[in-house]
Amino acid sequence: MSPHFITSKLLEPKKHGFFTRKNGVSKKPFQSLNCGLNSRDDKTRVVKNRLLIEKTLGIEQGNLIFLNQKHTSRVIVLENNSPPTFEADGMVTKQKGLGLAILTADCQPIFFLDLGKGIIGAIHAGWKGTLKGVIRNVIREMISQGADVKDIRVVVGPSISKENYEFGKDLRDEFVDNIPASETCFSQISDKKYLFDLMGLSHILLLKEGIKQVEFIDLCTYQNESWFFSCRRSFHRKEPGFGLNASVIVT
Repeated sequence: MSPHFITSKLLEPKKHGFFTRKNGVSKKPFQSLNCGLNSRDDKTRVVKNRLLIEKTLGIEQGNLIFLNQKHTSRVIVLENNSPPTFEADGMVTKQKGLGLAILTADCQPIFFLDLGKGIIGAIHAGWKGTLKGVIRNVIREMISQGADVKDIRVVVGPSISKENYEFGKDLRDEFVDNIPASETCFSQISDKKYLFDLMGLSHILLLKEGIKQVEFIDLCTYQNESWFFSCRRSFHRKEPGFGLNASVIVT
């Protein structure tokens, strides 16, 4: 069976997929479409899973680009002379034939598209990158490449829901101090505990940057165990490791 993935009409006709964990080759606890080379999984199986995604989306072997993600706000522009490895949490390109891949296990994979200009962006946006400005940075890089903000379409992929994302007061205060509008994204559940709506904050930040065309894939990675890997779920269960979901958009 081919890998299972979710698509959005907002990104059509570009080939893309928010891949679930189904129909790969990895074994427990990484079953089965684990795409994280830095997980504790057998690396040969991870490579096979990545090749399955290339085949599924019709990407030429070697043109599926993964970042060395570090929870930063760094966004790079991919060009013909780009190096083979990248330490960043976002990428923008006009180069044809590339598959831009984002790895997540509760964080947000977010795709950006200016169809008319042929400019695509992809970011890994967890709470750290969101706080540091990765959403703003990818939009600005797209504009620097010729995109028009009114034409940029955005799709936010599956990530952890507010109901399952508990934060301490210190972290909540850091957000509110740096992004005052984020206050509405926290719900207090005890003296020092809050639930955090990461998708809600992303929507606020996208609107602030002038993005009007936004879709959210409303699936929680924490709750949907049969479909998605979840760092927080694995941590709560004291599991020895966890896999990473891949999301890919093709230029």
